[in-house]
Amino acid sequence: MLNLRLEGKQPIYEQLYSGIARLISTGELKPEEKLPAVREVAKQFGINPNTVQKAYSQLEQAGLIHSVPAKGSYVSAAGSAADALRKDALQRLKNELLAAYHAGITPEQIKTLTDEVWGDGKGGNT
Repeated sequence: MLNLRLEGKQPIYEQLYSGIARLISTGELKPEEKLPAVREVAKQFGINPNTVQKAYSQLEQAGLIHSVPAKGSYVSAAGSAADALRKDALQRLKNELLAAYHAGITPEQIKTLTDEVWGDGKGGNT
């Protein structure tokens, strides 16, 4: 189910968070689908269970999953997960815009980029 490459400079828990969020957003993980147990994921990738638990906790805080005591973690209902993904994307965009502002990027340059993404109707996939 999870097919992630946990390598690079990004912390493993962030990569795991991003990978699961991507699976939810693409519909590969369905609403109310049970996620693999923390220990199962840790064993699969050869990582510490605490790392997996940290990713699951952040997914839960973001509203993408919910846990049921003694049962496991599940993908949130369709509307909740979609809302959580949008909220997360907006927060990340805000952080990047603040970084761009501090780097001297102008609103016109930002507009050019947004036109590239939305202007062709393909979401920037050319």
